[in-house]
Amino acid sequence: MKNKYSCPFCNSEFEWDDDNPESTFSCTSCGKQMSAPSPAFKKGARVGGYIIGRRIGIGGMGEVYTAEQVAMQRTVALKILQNELSSDKTYLERFFREVRTLAQIEHPNIVRAIEAGADGETYFFAMSFVDGSDLKRLLDEGRRFSEEEAIRICLDVAAALKYVWNKHRLLHRDIKPANIMLTPDREVKLMDLGISKKLQGEDAELTMAGMMVGSPQYISPEQARAEKGVDFRADMYSLGASLFHIVTGKTPYPGETGMTVVAHHLSSPVPDPREVLPGISSGCAELIMRMMAKDKEKRFSSWDDLIAEMQLVLDENAGNRKSAEPSPPGPHPAKKPAGRGLLVSNPLHLAIFAILFAIVLLGAYYVFRKSLAEAKEERAKQFFIKASNFYASNPEPEHFREAVANFELVRKAGVAKYQQLAKNEIDKINQRAVELKKNERVAKVQADLDGLKRKSYEFETGKKWNSAISLWEEYARKGQFAKELQKEISRALDYLKRKKAEENVE
Repeated sequence: MKNKYSCPFCNSEFEWDDDNPESTFSCTSCGKQMSAPSPAFKKGARVGGYIIGRRIGIGGMGEVYTAEQVAMQRTVALKILQNELSSDKTYLERFFREVRTLAQIEHPNIVRAIEAGADGETYFFAMSFVDGSDLKRLLDEGRRFSEEEAIRICLDVAAALKYVWNKHRLLHRDIKPANIMLTPDREVKLMDLGISKKLQGEDAELTMAGMMVGSPQYISPEQARAEKGVDFRADMYSLGASLFHIVTGKTPYPGETGMTVVAHHLSSPVPDPREVLPGISSGCAELIMRMMAKDKEKRFSSWDDLIAEMQLVLDENAGNRKSAEPSPPGPHPAKKPAGRGLLVSNPLHLAIFAILFAIVLLGAYYVFRKSLAEAKEERAKQFFIKASNFYASNPEPEHFREAVANFELVRKAGVAKYQQLAKNEIDKINQRAVELKKNERVAKVQADLDGLKRKSYEFETGKKWNSAISLWEEYARKGQFAKELQKEISRALDYLKRKKAEENVE
């Protein structure tokens, strides 16, 4: 029975046959030797309200079994924690809070959490059992997905990640083909939120900060560096790397060890999937490369923007495919004796028929092209309306970056009229940003000047002329805005020195 394993050295997932008589085997990614442990629980054993079935996986958290939930008489997937984790109270606190969060998630593309519990010192986590195959297994078995299939699968995953981010501020942190299931009905299910991280609320400080979390072949640069402030764009990068693998059949970066692959994610240029599979459309290639941008600021600014771009690539590919399809052949005319004045029996008539037929085809082509252009313009219009509404509702400087990203999406739609309108709006936003920055500096300069005047006046009223003079001279040497206030400083020093000479006192 082939099951999924997670390498404890590089976190890569691979398959191993539990019935294989060999006691040791090598990780297919890092090459480390390890032994296949015997299942911790035998078939038929009872854990809480569950009867254990067969083991279906081993990971960093523990083992996963099929199990029957006795009360509901249904098959579930039961994850049983390692003993080392079960003895860590901090981890258990995080684990139970996390499962409570996951149990609130109701999304058609996410495997549903059922409950977490304990049976003595055995801690477990039950979730819905998905009858299907994960994409890595399908890819390893030689399954090849069309570009459209791959994008549609990742579109469903993006919708699931959008839901958990927008509603729960939850990151998955281990997006990869092995965690994407495809059911016999071709439903897409996102698996294993077990190392997810919540970025707000009481759970935020109980997550695994300072540790590199994720699978080497798909990990984002910021996760690889164990940065603080990782957000949804890390999952977006991993989804882009997964889409690369699903479309081309190969992972984005080669490497004999997990750390070699991680080094590529940190510093190597983003690979162009067309170099692996030349038939990939430019729209799909650009989509993947933007998702995998090293700088997270250059990725899509929201899940909505990514989903819209995925749909745009699908629509454009569908339009291109339709325009390239040959017209279906018509019925074959019955043969008739020659010399009866048939249309095709006369060379002149044949030429006229060919011209008329060409005109009809050309007309149909232009009608289709017009329809496609109108649909493209409508999409650009909707993107522009959405971008304009967002900026009108969020005119504050902290939203400028997202507003510009929304208008950039309009420009990418490729309709000249809306490209120009979007450019005009971007120019206005940038101009306003410059003006606000300038006004902010002017306000700071004025605040420093007012402060100097107040302090100087205090010294003047006490006839402490030397202290007042030192105040202005010190600011002239080290003050942040000494250059802008040069005239005011000179004027104040002239006045103070004159007053000092007149008074001839401190």
